Formats: sequence, C-alpha cells, structure tokens
Amino acid sequence: LQLQLFAEVDASRCVHHLRHDHVRVELAKRRNQPWRSLQAPGVPKNPNERPDFDHVDSDDSDSDSQPTPRPRRATPPDRASGGRGGRGGVVASLLSGCVEAASGALRGLTAAEVALVLLVAAHVLACPFTKVEESFNLQAVHDLLFHRTDIAQYDHHAFPGVVPRTFVGALLLAAASAPAVLALQLAEAPKLYAQVAVRVTLGLASAAATARVHRAVARRFGRQSGLAFLTLSLVQFHPLFYGSRTLPNTFGVLASSLATAAWLEGRHQAALSTLTVGTVIFRFDLLLLLAPLTLLVAARRQLPLATIAATGIGSGAAALLPTLLLDSLLWRRPLWPEGEVLLANTVGNMSANYGTSPAGWYFYSALPRALSLAYPLALASLPLVPRAREYVGVALCFVALYSLLPHKELRFILYAAPLLNAGAAAALAHLFARLPPRNAKTAGRRTAAVLGRAAIAASLAGSLALACCFTAAARLNYPGAHALLALHASSPPRGTRGPRVHVGVEAAISGVSRFLELPPPWQYSKAEGLAPAQLTRFSHLLTGANDDATRDLPGFELAHVERGFTRVAMRPPFLLTEPKINVLRRRKEGAVGRAAAAATEGDYFL
Repeated sequence: LQLQLFAEVDASRCVHHLRHDHVRVELAKRRNQPWRSLQAPGVPKNPNERPDFDHVDSDDSDSDSQPTPRPRRATPPDRASGGRGGRGGVVASLLSGCVEAASGALRGLTAAEVALVLLVAAHVLACPFTKVEESFNLQAVHDLLFHRTDIAQYDHHAFPGVVPRTFVGALLLAAASAPAVLALQLAEAPKLYAQVAVRVTLGLASAAATARVHRAVARRFGRQSGLAFLTLSLVQFHPLFYGSRTLPNTFGVLASSLATAAWLEGRHQAALSTLTVGTVIFRFDLLLLLAPLTLLVAARRQLPLATIAATGIGSGAAALLPTLLLDSLLWRRPLWPEGEVLLANTVGNMSANYGTSPAGWYFYSALPRALSLAYPLALASLPLVPRAREYVGVALCFVALYSLLPHKELRFILYAAPLLNAGAAAALAHLFARLPPRNAKTAGRRTAAVLGRAAIAASLAGSLALACCFTAAARLNYPGAHALLALHASSPPRGTRGPRVHVGVEAAISGVSRFLELPPPWQYSKAEGLAPAQLTRFSHLLTGANDDATRDLPGFELAHVERGFTRVAMRPPFLLTEPKINVLRRRKEGAVGRAAAAATEGDYFL
C-alpha cells in the first residue's frame, strides 16, 4: 500500500503479520480521528485487497479469524435543553448536566463495559456505607464539600488516624462529585445520598480504568481476549467492591490500571510515569510494582536508562509538589504523607501491630478469593500464552515482594489484579479457541466441544455465585450505620432541644460517617475515653454489644440491638449474625421495666 497519510502513522507501533495466503498490516494512528482512505490517488486497487477499513475505537484484533469490523461513526452531541427558573430549574439543570456528562462518557462504551459500570453502581447501592479503613478519605470529601474553606471544622483535626493521609485524592473526588452533591443539596435530599453520589463517582472512575485496560487487552491479545477480560471482571467481587471504596488503595488501583493499559499498548514511559505518580501521592507500596517493571524495561532496552531516570525524577517531582503544598496546608505542618507512612511501616514496623499472616497467605488465600477463576487462568497463561508471561510475571513478583511484610490484607495486592486478569483473559481465549467446533464431524470432537464450553460456563457461573455470596455477607457488615439509621427513624426530635447522640468506637468503625448525620437540632459526638458519668449528658448512645462498661449504664435503657455478620455456615441460613451494636436511650421518669422488656423481646426490638 502507498499511503498518502504517512505523517499520521506512528511507525514504531505499526506491525504486520505474514500469513500463508495474505498479509495483515496494523497501522497505529497518531490522532484519534477517522481516515477516508489509505489508498494514494492514482494507484489502482489490487483486486485481492480488502476494502479500506477504519478504527476509531479499540476493537482491533490480531486474530485473522475475526471479520473485518465496520467503520463507526461518531455520535453527534446532544443539544442542550433550555433552562428553567427557580430552585427546581437549577436542580433540573444540574441533574440534566450530570446525566448528559454521564451519557457522553457511556456513549463510547460497549455493552459489556456498560454492564461493568452498572455492576459497580449496584455494589454501591447494595453496600452504601463504609468501614474505618475508608474513613479518612470519606470524611475529607465530606469536609471539602460541606465545610469548604472552614478548615478548623475538618474531621482529621480531632481524629487524625494512626498515620496521615493525603488530601489529593479526596480533593479530586470532591471536585468530580460536586455537581451531583450540589443538586442533592438544592433538592434537600439526605446527606446519605451525597455519600452514595461520591462513591458512585469513584466507582465510575474505577470502571473507566477497567474499560481502558479491556481495550488495551483487546489490542494486545485480540478481541476474544478483550471479551474474556471483561467477562472475568464481571464475575469477580473484590475488584468491583473495592472500586468505589474511598481507600488510598483504590486510588492506587486506578494508577496501576492506567499503567497496565499503557504497558499493554507499548507505552512504557507512560506506564512508568503513572506508577511513579501513584507511588508518590497515594500509596508508596506501588513501588513494589514499579521496581520489577522498571527492571524489565531496562533489561529489554525498551527505554534508554537516561529516559527511565528522567521519567522517574520528573514524574516524582511533579507529583511531590502538589501533595506537599496541599497536605502541608490542611495538616498545618510540613508534610509528605506517604513519606511518613513509609517511615512508620518500615522503620517503626507499625503495621505489624495490626496482625501478621504467613508468608504465602497472599498466594493461597487472598488471590484465590480476589480473582476466583482468573487466578488459575493467570497461572496457566505462563505456559500457554508466551506474550502474557511478562505481565503475569511482574504481577507475581510484586505479590512475592509484598509477602515479605508481616502484616497482610487482601486490598494491598489489588494493584496486581489488572495484570493478572489480562493474563487470565489471554489464557481463557487461548483455551476457547482450541475447542473443537460444535458441528465437528466426529462424535468425540462434538462431545469435547460441548463439555469444554460447559466447563467454562460452569466455572464462570461458580465465580458469579461466589461473588453474590460475598456481596450478601458485605451487606451485613455495617451494623453501626444501620443502628444509627434505626435511631433516626425511632427518635424524631421534639421541641428545640434535639437528640444528643454519642457514637462509640464500635459504631464509628462499622459504618457511621458524617454523611449520615442529620441537621440540627440533632447533635453528635465521637469523643473517646469518656467515663460513664460523662455519658449522661447524651440522650442516646451507640455502643458495642459486648461493651461491659455501658451494658448496664445507670439512667439508660436498651432501645435497639443491631446484628452484624460473624461467619459463614455450611447449612441454612449460611450467613450467621450476632449482636454488634446496642442503641441506648435515656430512661424517662416513671418508666419501669423498660430495659427488661427490651432484653426480653430480643435482637429485633425497636
């Protein structure tokens, strides 16, 4: 072919495949825009050439068995609708703007990618509350949205946590979710809806990053591998569940997903830069993933050593500046949060105080639960798909390095999930492509075709069933939030002096956040270490069900007991619960036997 648009082609990313009967040429564009034709004027088209085709999206495949895709036309943007007056018009315009932005983002997605987005949102609606590990970023987003410049009211001054965390992720998340939260405020919706909006926004970002990896997998291994990647992602619980959690690890997974997509596309410098930024700002443990990738790129001479060094220094300095400025301002002292976390967990070994696990725990417990079917497929890709070995190898090296630290949690190794899922998808597509056709000539091959497809379908169904069980258990894991909602429903304020609620430690770490608080005259306190005599100034207490100090507190009666998940049983009801949070209220004058009645009616008394 003689090209008249040679300047629009990235020659370093162009490849060709020599087949027994034809030549396949893949041309990489410099700009994401359609081409009318690749044929130079005046050059007759060979009758053996296929018609010119064009790709604007990522549906390219290196599999010759795929039919030539049709060109896709860009959908024209919708026309803006007229505005309306008054508060309702403002709310309507904000909501319509949010809907148009979401529809614009979803317009370029495939049906499977839309299903991924909806599934992430469904996880948020199923479990809208958060745990203690997510509290810093969630409270920070709340303060940025509602207190804004009143830094003295920010939650982290009273409850700084064990180690400081950065506000960069919270600021980005607050800015992205601000239009939806503002619309909810104008509509006078409960603040819990704002928490859902914030988490859905983060979940959409995670889904978009996963879709980005899917398209990179389709480019690298073929369209069938891309479809397999999305299928495996849809039947996993932990990556989808954690995709909307306001953990520092979630922002780290976003960085690792974008870096994985860049690496799959051959953009090694972009991959190293993205991981460097994520390491400096969000989670320094991303260095354990960055190090083996850097060594591999250097060993294969995919980038000069000078370029690697310049990328690391430049990206690190560019990432360090905003976190130093923002976090020093909000923490009111010179601070690089991840640097302080690194010193605390390495020199001080503080993480070991929260429990330790055996060296191989990630390999025999965490990865099977996090990836389910994708874990054995990722291991199988090492002998089956040579092109996937480097991706799976780097991921396994990262997990092995992290296994050297005594304190282990599943969320720490989710950075490896995109790489392992990519390798698993390539292996699944490889196995599926080698199944005999269903209309094979011999009975044995037809039987093998049916059994092979049935085994794949059954494995995917088993992974989906396991994900559903995890979701059902997760719904029962926020007794503090459910107890506070039960209190709100059962104790409406009377007069100008509203309820005064003390949130105990057990309730605060199991779902209660500032987004759940009602406006005045309700008053809340999370003060710790209060003596029983100091608790008498509150009208309601949320305490641990096993807290002996408050179980028989004078002047209070038991109003409600909230149960929470405890373990899985092998027979119905399978998911077992036990009392977790007690809701106590001040005993009224003349009330006799109220506490005894509450205890008699059991865990469901309200």
